[in-house]
Amino acid sequence: MLKRTDIFPAKVSHFRMKANTVKLVLSSLLAIVLVIELLPASTPSSTGKVKAADKKAIDVTKTVSADSQVAKNMDKALKDNHFSGTALVVKDNKVVMHQGYGKANVAKNKDNGPNTTYPIASTAKFLTAVLVGEEVEKGKLSYDTKLSDYYPELPNANEITVRDLLTMTSGLRQPKQPQDFTSDLDNIDFSAHNTEKIADPGTGIGWTYQPVNYRLLAGILMKVTHKSFNELMDKAFNKDDKLGIGLYPDFKKDKNLAQAYVVGTDNVRDVAKVEYQRETGTGNVSMTTGQLFRLYQDFFQKKLVKNPKKLLEQHLPAHYTSGLYGYGDVYEGHGIFSGYESNVVISKGGKNAVILLSNQYDGDHSAQGLGQQFFKELTGQDAP
Repeated sequence: MLKRTDIFPAKVSHFRMKANTVKLVLSSLLAIVLVIELLPASTPSSTGKVKAADKKAIDVTKTVSADSQVAKNMDKALKDNHFSGTALVVKDNKVVMHQGYGKANVAKNKDNGPNTTYPIASTAKFLTAVLVGEEVEKGKLSYDTKLSDYYPELPNANEITVRDLLTMTSGLRQPKQPQDFTSDLDNIDFSAHNTEKIADPGTGIGWTYQPVNYRLLAGILMKVTHKSFNELMDKAFNKDDKLGIGLYPDFKKDKNLAQAYVVGTDNVRDVAKVEYQRETGTGNVSMTTGQLFRLYQDFFQKKLVKNPKKLLEQHLPAHYTSGLYGYGDVYEGHGIFSGYESNVVISKGGKNAVILLSNQYDGDHSAQGLGQQFFKELTGQDAP
């Protein structure tokens, strides 16, 4: 049996080589060294594994018809429920269905499809949360930063933290909405002056969904960075992450923007300008289904913030945090806005997802239940 000579040096017998043999060995060693020097240096990641950023991104811009039986069942369910919008279904990082239903613009006879953009409503709160996470990692904010540092006049401001705002456990609500608009900062100031206490902060007990939490976060971000909210969004998600999301008011000019219609009709939904304007930090963003998928996948792959787990910490028993409802390894995002609806169910890591963006919504015609049903059929996991 061979034994390692570094462990058993006494067992190695001494030997001599002839002069010609020595020259030959030295020449061979020199040649090996020269070859090694000429080889390109490898640059492995610190963990020795392939970085997520180096993985080939899946194409979420093209139509993918329903071929598998599961996808065919989903396709049938969407048609049976008269869904109007775009559906994207991803299983194990592979697109199994990506197609449009109904019209994006009836007057122009334009169909919904993978490149149709939709206002994503409250799902955009996730983007606001990511901006907060970025400022925390830069050291300009902390999840324990007090609201009183920026809006001291609010009830319980010296007790409410950034984390309470992210999880909507601040105990605040805004019963009155602005009817006009001058600027994003003025919009947030209106929210601050029309906010009231409904509960004690810091727990998930008695949790209610209150958008004012994210308007205040938007205000804090603007005060910390001395930049407009659109500037922050554009840099983070367009210039840095190359998503190409639409920001109000520019997205209204997008030729791919879906028009909202009254359910089951060709009647255009009437949306007042101020309805968009007052959604600072809470919903004035448009995206395609593919852009939305990439956003979440980039987040879970640590391309947006280094510690996504920290940003997603909850104040249980409330399961809402950073624009998502989280239960175990499954997260759900949902938003509604004047005829538009966004539905996202995605697994931690972003390899499984169901995304439904619609331009025909009302209280009796929602695709949220379908999204949850599809995710369970796709993965066997219950949606939140």
